[in-house]
Amino acid sequence: MDDKNTGAGSTAAVKHDRKFCENEFERYCESNGIAYDVFSMNEEEADSFNDIKNRFIEACQDERVEVDGTSVKYTISQFSAENFKGETVLIKRPSGMAFAAMDSFKEKESVKKLHGFISSMTGKDVSYFTKIDIIDWKFFNAIATLFLGL
Repeated sequence: MDDKNTGAGSTAAVKHDRKFCENEFERYCESNGIAYDVFSMNEEEADSFNDIKNRFIEACQDERVEVDGTSVKYTISQFSAENFKGETVLIKRPSGMAFAAMDSFKEKESVKKLHGFISSMTGKDVSYFTKIDIIDWKFFNAIATLFLGL
């Protein structure tokens, strides 16, 4: 096991090695039909995609991510409030309902639209995502962004 930190502010030792976590990310992308070849992307797309990939890998190294077919089981970090941390949230592949959930908000409410999309993927209330730590929120945002970019 590695002794390095995850880079996400964690002081815990890394539990999964990077290669394992990269493979999990690729398996998740393949299961969901998400292109992950950064060489076929323009520079801006590749930068954004690599940020998402690194966020996924860091959470995986900290054993907060488990790929389950087309879904991900994500464990809320220790940085979120007591009544949230340690909770496992199933993030399912979005359906058309996730896109329709975004229509419930005004055009200028982009974060609320994103919360609606993520809410549809997880079954969690939209307000749930306003109460978790930024590390966790950014993970959910990253997964949603993978699908919004399809």
